[in-house]
Amino acid sequence: MCFLFASYEYVFFFLPLLLILTAVLRHFIRDAQMFAVCFRRGLAAASILFYASFGLNNLAVLAAQAVLGYTAHLILARGCRGRKILLPVLILMFLGLLGFYKYGPFTLPIALSFTTFSLISLLMDTARGEIRECSPADCLLYFFFFPKLLQGPIQRYPDFQASLRKAETTAPDARTMASALLLFTLGLAKKVLLADVLARPVDLAYSDPGKLLWLEALLTVFAYAFQIYFDFSGYCDMGMAAAWMLGFDLPVNFDQPYRSVNPAEFWKRWHSTLSQFLTRYLYIPLGGNRRGRMRMLVNTMIVFVLSGIWHGVGWGFLIWGLLHGLLVCITKLFPRPLPLPRVIKAAFTFLAAAFLWVPFRAATLSDAWEVIRRALDKPWFVLHDRFIDPWRTDILWYPLKVLGVPDARAGGKICLMIILAICFLLVFIFPDARRITDRFSKGTGTAGKVLMGVLTAALFVWCVLSFGEVSGFVYFDF
Repeated sequence: MCFLFASYEYVFFFLPLLLILTAVLRHFIRDAQMFAVCFRRGLAAASILFYASFGLNNLAVLAAQAVLGYTAHLILARGCRGRKILLPVLILMFLGLLGFYKYGPFTLPIALSFTTFSLISLLMDTARGEIRECSPADCLLYFFFFPKLLQGPIQRYPDFQASLRKAETTAPDARTMASALLLFTLGLAKKVLLADVLARPVDLAYSDPGKLLWLEALLTVFAYAFQIYFDFSGYCDMGMAAAWMLGFDLPVNFDQPYRSVNPAEFWKRWHSTLSQFLTRYLYIPLGGNRRGRMRMLVNTMIVFVLSGIWHGVGWGFLIWGLLHGLLVCITKLFPRPLPLPRVIKAAFTFLAAAFLWVPFRAATLSDAWEVIRRALDKPWFVLHDRFIDPWRTDILWYPLKVLGVPDARAGGKICLMIILAICFLLVFIFPDARRITDRFSKGTGTAGKVLMGVLTAALFVWCVLSFGEVSGFVYFDF
């Protein structure tokens, strides 16, 4: 049993049971202080159970990290002497643990990268005097809170505590629950119906990039850009929805990044809490932009190179971080916007991001170069059957056969065009899931609510019927 967000176990067992138990606690425990204790401890236990479903070995590593982290927090909170020296030692110790699993011979426990950053945030804020000594239960809940545990967002302890106090005192109303169900379903659809469908042709293309023709390589570049977009944003939507159902607020971690007009804006929209973490705890302590232009550029490059190393092992991740850093540095050197329409600037930003995903995704630098070289080669509008086949999904292929599409090859091409057209519309034209949910929550007529409910239910059923082909989230590897 594994409580992946897009799984039967999570959707029909873990999350409903947790919501029912929470509602029962709210109903029967009238004393606010007693409810707060039971709520915090129960939610911490549920979050640990959630993580344990991914393997007890993983849990053992994170539990040891949590115990060491809380001990370090207590030492710093009690004002020990020499904490200016102790703090960097502690941070290096926890980064060393992460590096041991990330770059050593052992399998990286899921979420270790994110819990390490949460722990560093806790320790640095404690050393700065921004956090007083916290209880073991509160620290454990902050560490393991399941909606943000596996892929973020990375949230500071004071912000999490404010959200926790709100959840204790204010139960979600019917409108909030309806909005959360809508947001969860839209996020689920992104993952199951788009990201996982795109993963099949992407995996095939990257398994042997030397066989790709020009159009195949170009479509692969765009397909992976859309895959990782819907995979990560779908997770963010589902995590935020689960938090809403429990009364919490999580920071926005994904805000239509492919509509950015420059690389600097892109990184304010893509995994924004990671960017905020690196800015607060690395870029600013290094001096930020306070020590001249050259120091600002050096600090920016340090942040992006370390971000690339954090994402994974291999030269591809390092080059990905380095090139993104160079683009952001160019943006900072020439801050005046180019006299071009916004759509043109957004198109250039998307193309840069899409091609930089290639070394991020490719197994080797030679594979990455092969994909890029072929995507930039002489145009040749030919597709192999081998490339077309993975695009032919049942939900699209069966209606096409009924409509009299002559053969599988033609049907595969039509499926490819439909899938990429849907991706384009959702990424560049339509509002994202969070904005759709916001509009719904602000009020619609009775007919609109009924229609939205029917469409949400139909989409949810479609997603559940597709669970058999669900894969893990891309960011699980980081």
